[in-house]
Amino acid sequence: MLRLEQELDISSPLLHELVSRWSIVDNCFRFRKHLVPFKVVDVCFALGLRVVGEELCLQDDGGGLANKVFGGEDIKIDILLEKLGNKVYRKKNVDELCRLYILLLLYVFFFPRTSRTFSSFLFKVLDNLDALDGYNWGGAVYDLIIFSLTRSPEVYNNQTNGREIYLAGYVPVLQVSGNYEK
Repeated sequence: MLRLEQELDISSPLLHELVSRWSIVDNCFRFRKHLVPFKVVDVCFALGLRVVGEELCLQDDGGGLANKVFGGEDIKIDILLEKLGNKVYRKKNVDELCRLYILLLLYVFFFPRTSRTFSSFLFKVLDNLDALDGYNWGGAVYDLIIFSLTRSPEVYNNQTNGREIYLAGYVPVLQVSGNYEK
């Protein structure tokens, strides 16, 4: 099992610069007189995710088979890792085990947040493992980054968190995305 001993560190100066130049109105970055758009295709190209399919709602729903595994507990990464490492639990139900592994993958790599507790927006999506390829994963990753970028200038400009920036979503894509138009 993959374990990261420390958080992924991306270029802090670049993030500070991008957040300070983010235009909420235009969904793009302002550099002098130029607007550099950040689009869903940037995420899709960078991560190899699809741009078509059923939209994912990023709001908590609290339902789904994966949610039942936690029995009302706060859903934390430590508890999830404990369940995945438990040999007795691992022999119980292969589908349930697959759901938990996919849940871990999605929350750690595509939908990371600073909170150690997961939201439940993916639980119902994991009910039908055969339908996972029918969702617009690139759009969902993009939406979370946009939501985070939209909230960050206020925090950054007010220095509510000192000079620290916490962005939800797979923000390393901001380092590799680019404007593909001339």
